[in-house]
Amino acid sequence: MATLGLTVANDIASAALIFYVRGRTLSQTTQDKPLLKWLKDNQKTFPSGNNQISEPIQGAYMADTPGFLQGYTQDDAINFAQASNILRAVFTWKEVVASLIITWTELKQDGITIMDDSKGGRTSEHSDVALTRITGLLENRLDDYGESYSRANNLMLWQDGTQDAKQVPGVLSLITDVNTGSTGGLSRVTYPWWQNRINLALAPSQQNSTVIQFFNSEIIQLKRYGGKPNKALCGSAFLDGLRSELIAKGYFTQTGFQNERATELGVGGLHISGLGKFEYDPTLDQLGKSKRCYVLDSRRLKLRPMEMEDNKILTPERPYQYMVFLKSMTWTGALEVTQLNACGVYSLI
Repeated sequence: MATLGLTVANDIASAALIFYVRGRTLSQTTQDKPLLKWLKDNQKTFPSGNNQISEPIQGAYMADTPGFLQGYTQDDAINFAQASNILRAVFTWKEVVASLIITWTELKQDGITIMDDSKGGRTSEHSDVALTRITGLLENRLDDYGESYSRANNLMLWQDGTQDAKQVPGVLSLITDVNTGSTGGLSRVTYPWWQNRINLALAPSQQNSTVIQFFNSEIIQLKRYGGKPNKALCGSAFLDGLRSELIAKGYFTQTGFQNERATELGVGGLHISGLGKFEYDPTLDQLGKSKRCYVLDSRRLKLRPMEMEDNKILTPERPYQYMVFLKSMTWTGALEVTQLNACGVYSLI
C-alpha cells in the first residue's frame, strides 16, 4: 500500500480542482451552459468593502425640465436648472460554497494511506505510485464535483433568487416578465427608462414571418438608448418556431450532388443582423421556459466577483473525530444590470 503525506495530497487535490473547475470552460460539461460561459468571459471584479455593489446611473436630464431652453429678450427673467439626476443601482453580494469529502476508508480501498501529521507525513519511494493512484481516485470525484459545481452556478445565475435568499439572484430577477417592483433598489414604475423590453405573445407565422419581422424592428428599440445587445439565449421551442419561419421562406442550402456531396436538408445557425446568433440554452428548457428568448447586453449585464474570491479553493482542517479528506470552493459576488432597456425577454404563445 502506498503512503501519501497529507500536505502532498492537499496539493494534488488543489491542482486537480484548478484543472477541473477553475478552467475557462468550468469542468467537463454534460450540457452546454452558454450563459455561464458568457458571464465568466465578461466578468469584472470589485474590491472588498461593505456588502453592496453600487453603480451610478442616469435616465433623466435637465432637458426634461420644462423651460430648460427658453427664449428671451431684453431684461427677461431667466430660469436656472439644477442638475440632480444621478441615481445609484445597488446590488448585494452573496457568498456560496460547495464542498467535497472523501473518507480515508475509500482512499485505503484505492491503495492510499495518508499520514496525518503536522509535517505532512511520509511519501518516501511510493510518491510516484501514490500520485498516480490518488489522481485516479480524485479524477472520478472531481469530474463529478466540477460538473456539479458548474451546473449549480449556471442554474443560480439563471434563477430569480427565490430558491435561496442567500444565493445570487440571477437573470430572471433582473430581466423580468413585468415592469413593476424594484431592481437594484430603483422603482421601475417611478423611472420608466429603468425597464427591460417585453413581448410574451409572439406567434410564429410561416406565411408572414411574424417573429423575424418583429426582431428586425425590436433590435432598433434595444439599441435606441445606446444599447449593444450581443447575446440571444433561447429555449428549444423558441428556436423551432423561428426555424419554421425560415424554412417556409426557403432558407435551405443546396450544394448539389457533384463530388458525392449531399444536399443539406436543414437550417444552420439562426442569426439576425445587428444582434448575431440565436443560441440554444438547455437550462431554459430545464426551467420550463422552452418558448423563451432572452436578449442581453454584456456591457450592461455583468457578473461581479469580489477580488480574490472568485472560485477560492479552501482546505478545511480535518475534525479530530472524523477520518476524512476535505476540500471546499467558495465564490463571492453578484450579478448586476446597469441598463435594462438594452435587454429584453420574449416568448412564443
